[in-house]
Amino acid sequence: MDLKELYALMERFEKSGLTEILVKKDGEEICLKKSPPMQVMAQPVPISHVAPEPRAAEAEPASRHAPGTEIIRSPLVGTFYRAAAPDAPPFVDKGDTVKKGKPLCILEAMKLMNEFQAEYDLEIVDILVDNGNMVEFGAPLFEVRRL
Repeated sequence: MDLKELYALMERFEKSGLTEILVKKDGEEICLKKSPPMQVMAQPVPISHVAPEPRAAEAEPASRHAPGTEIIRSPLVGTFYRAAAPDAPPFVDKGDTVKKGKPLCILEAMKLMNEFQAEYDLEIVDILVDNGNMVEFGAPLFEVRRL
């Protein structure tokens, strides 16, 4: 196989959806490999209310939230989604009771969809972010009450 054929093969391989190819021609053997495409959906990750507190200038007034509630904060910067798809029902609504391990939201970061799950049984007191909005690290997402 001459270089022109090899380069043509490499170009077609790069554009294809294949991750590996073995070509045998005239007693020569060429093996091309590339990494598989990046996954779109990340593994579900429990969401925690223990994200660091925002800086003093960003802190919410203490009286804003009901007594006996906790704030679940964003563990990363990303886009907040209440549902798995635009036409899907939201994972949770205000007033819902959620069991440990159930999804609360999706945060999209760098084209990865991170599904966050409840770390404990809880009641959704309030949803503090609108669907599709960007959130910063440590931003309040949910006001919840442990059950």
